[in-house]
Amino acid sequence: MKLAVFGANEIGLTVSAVFASHGYDVVCTDEDRDQITALNSGELPTHEEGLPELIMEAKSVGKLSYSVNRLTAASESDYLLFTEAIPVDENNKPDFSAFYRFIRQIAITVKTHKTFIIKSAVPPGTASEIEAILLEQGLNDRSFDVVSNPDFIRKGSAVKDFLFPSRVILGTSSLRACRIMETFYAPLSNALSYMDHSSAELMRYAYHTYQSMKVSCLTMIAGVAENYGADVEAIQSALPSEPRSHDHSLHPGSCFLGFEKSVEAASFRSMIKESSSANKMFDALEGIDQYQPELLIQKLKDFLGTLQGTTIAIFASATLKGVPALPTSNVVIKRLEEEGATVRTFDPITEGFQFRENNSSHMYETVQDCDALLLMTEILSLQHVNWGKVVEGLKLPLLVDGHNLFTLDEMRKIANSFDLIYCSIGRPNIYKGLGSISVQSVQ
Repeated sequence: MKLAVFGANEIGLTVSAVFASHGYDVVCTDEDRDQITALNSGELPTHEEGLPELIMEAKSVGKLSYSVNRLTAASESDYLLFTEAIPVDENNKPDFSAFYRFIRQIAITVKTHKTFIIKSAVPPGTASEIEAILLEQGLNDRSFDVVSNPDFIRKGSAVKDFLFPSRVILGTSSLRACRIMETFYAPLSNALSYMDHSSAELMRYAYHTYQSMKVSCLTMIAGVAENYGADVEAIQSALPSEPRSHDHSLHPGSCFLGFEKSVEAASFRSMIKESSSANKMFDALEGIDQYQPELLIQKLKDFLGTLQGTTIAIFASATLKGVPALPTSNVVIKRLEEEGATVRTFDPITEGFQFRENNSSHMYETVQDCDALLLMTEILSLQHVNWGKVVEGLKLPLLVDGHNLFTLDEMRKIANSFDLIYCSIGRPNIYKGLGSISVQSVQ
């Protein structure tokens, strides 16, 4: 089977590599010629565990290629899968002008049946509009199917999430499309969940909002837990769970409105503007999530007294989860600078930090002579940090973990090996030889 993927982004590259590794003939396309040139040269614009190996394997057997010739790819493929981000206008509403223009161009090339698979984050009504455009262009409804197929893969674990989905959401009103998609996903999963187009299109927004509510609730409980010396993760483990509820990305301080892109949050906000109750809920989530930067600032001040004149190192991934307008790390950096601190940053994604200690000397240079280290990333490769080098570089061996990246047991071992103070969200603080302590003990 031939598959054309439109969008050489994180999702597009993952989908292309996975299906190519399962025997599909895949061409991944993008309008960005420089991006395609880099990919053909072996460069990857994103760090995903297992992705380079999948791509290498697929290319070695001739199952994966990259191209800027999107119309040619569309005309020669059975499945057309769209992952490109839809831009928004000045009112934060999706601008579909370029996307729909491309659909019209594709319609001209259709000679055999095509299945249009929409993975891009789109509002309800998009699939129906695509169907209408294809019919307007003179296509017979037997010559195509449109399927809404939202993705829920996460940065850093995209390959694992796509290879082992808990369920695959498919929106279609066609029995033929159901059978086609069963065949399409057969190498990966039979846990297919069918619904109408609009419900499937709303699923991505619903999923991220629901996750945000759960994390915001955990954040609230974490604040209470700290006041009473309780452990929020012990509480969380006893709460009712569902598939993926124990994923690392679901913990206090991590969500910031759940959406990985602020334009998605803005787009969803525009959808619910007529609903008073929905807007009140969204306002409440924003209020809790936007408190997170202040929580981290206060934790640093609890140990340092004042941030005026201090130097704070931040390990953060600017491409991960953001509140409206700014990535979360930028919000915290801005607040630190307002408090009089100097900030140094290290991004494990842009620096190409791998799952082993390698030539990441810049990481250790970042913490040199800093008063504290703040973690604002979910990249698990940081578990392979050389803590001896980190502690040696810091003036005060203070580590504030804004994403609860480590378990308390892990940090007790590290704290007992190095002179390290570990502070996380909603859990007791850890200090060498003392197990857990209160903030007052170190002031």
